[in-house]
Amino acid sequence: MSYRELFISTQPTITNRQQDRPPVAYVFGVPYDATTSYRPGCRFGPDALREAFWKIEVYDPELDTDAESIPLEDLGNLDPMPQPEKMVDAVKKVVSEFVTDRKRPAVLGGEHSLTLGSFRAMPDDVFLIVFDAHFDLRDELYGWKLSHGTFLRRLSENIGTQRILHVGGRAASKEEWEFVRKNDLKHLSGRELDSEDFRKKFTDLVSVADKIYVSVDMDILDPAFAPGVGTPEPGGISTAKLIWMLKQLRGKKISGFDIVELDPAYDGTGITAVAAAAVFSTLLSVASLSE
Repeated sequence: MSYRELFISTQPTITNRQQDRPPVAYVFGVPYDATTSYRPGCRFGPDALREAFWKIEVYDPELDTDAESIPLEDLGNLDPMPQPEKMVDAVKKVVSEFVTDRKRPAVLGGEHSLTLGSFRAMPDDVFLIVFDAHFDLRDELYGWKLSHGTFLRRLSENIGTQRILHVGGRAASKEEWEFVRKNDLKHLSGRELDSEDFRKKFTDLVSVADKIYVSVDMDILDPAFAPGVGTPEPGGISTAKLIWMLKQLRGKKISGFDIVELDPAYDGTGITAVAAAAVFSTLLSVASLSE
């Protein structure tokens, strides 16, 4: 029995099989939000994203890709896990099987702590680029050493900061800002994203990496564009700006990606789920071009 058979419940909803082409991505959800520090509910995010994906137009004339026709395999959702350590370990084991089989994971969250497991399974030549309003570099949050607010600290303790690129940080503790400076974490802050030359700054930031794992926390967006997140922060960017940055990853080898912190309980109009679905379709399209 494989780890994916052991840990994942088979409830696929966005599978698109094609006889002549292998799947570009293998999708699974991680409906987990046990360490949420503000608004619970992102455990319902994976299915909300799936539903929105089938409701929006996903042909991109700029990339000339139609995400609806890109082959993918939806494996369902990870079974409930009682502790964050067990969830992270299960995600790592599942993604490790994908890496061994040369398959690309697309993980739907759930809270951001899942990225710790997913990226730990990546080869040593893969960079992590995180789009997030928060740095998630706290040593501890409300007693949790492993949580959605500490996962990047735990990862940096494991691999250092040389392979981590952070985009959009605008809400962090003094401790976290000091960690960024002392450890030379490559980043583009939320304030820099508002500058006139942010396009050049972003291009320069990602130029150091050829192989990338992408993690998008939906709270990188301003609450006006994404109210349905676990920890909203004013002063974010627009959905259009985020999509632009994701498209600039064309030409990179996308080794995998995740989309986290979508909280449909606070998404009255469904606008955040639609934005998350647009992020998913863009990343799927960019990944398909790196085959």
